Amino acid sequence: MRPHRLLGAVLVVLAAGWLAGCASNPYQYREASYVAPGIPGPDQTLVYVLRENSFIGGGRKFAIVADDTVMAVLTPGSYGYFTLPSEQHQIVALISRSPMMNFPLDKRPGSTVYLYCRVGYASGIFMEEIQEAQARQLMGEFRYTVIDNPGQKAHRDFREYYKQLYAPKK
Repeated sequence: MRPHRLLGAVLVVLAAGWLAGCASNPYQYREASYVAPGIPGPDQTLVYVLRENSFIGGGRKFAIVADDTVMAVLTPGSYGYFTLPSEQHQIVALISRSPMMNFPLDKRPGSTVYLYCRVGYASGIFMEEIQEAQARQLMGEFRYTVIDNPGQKAHRDFREYYKQLYAPKK
């Protein structure tokens, strides 16, 4: 085999491995039947996080972290929800221990927020807020997941991490 073809074959194998990923996420989860949560209280915010059903990174699970606590684990075409005190939070999608995308959530007392994780060549890698109607449509097509040990701490407090990262330089 010619050297440039061998190099091309190696690059294709490496890219396929990255795209398909591996299942290296320590947080246990399972698919479950969806049970609608109650209405958030006046000092709470209900957060739904949905993950795009994309082949890109499909073998990699996202651990969804609110500040320093793992709240959900998502695979392509899945979603979860959780309730937080209505204050500022940093919602982060981790792959292994690396933050891939984040969403700064401000105070929204008594509200429901729908976040959508996108992973793709054209769309890029980001988390955005979407409207309830779009979220409900996607939820009808996606699988609902729950984590087996709620309340597990992440390796870092991401609210503090992003606060320091974006703090004005002195």
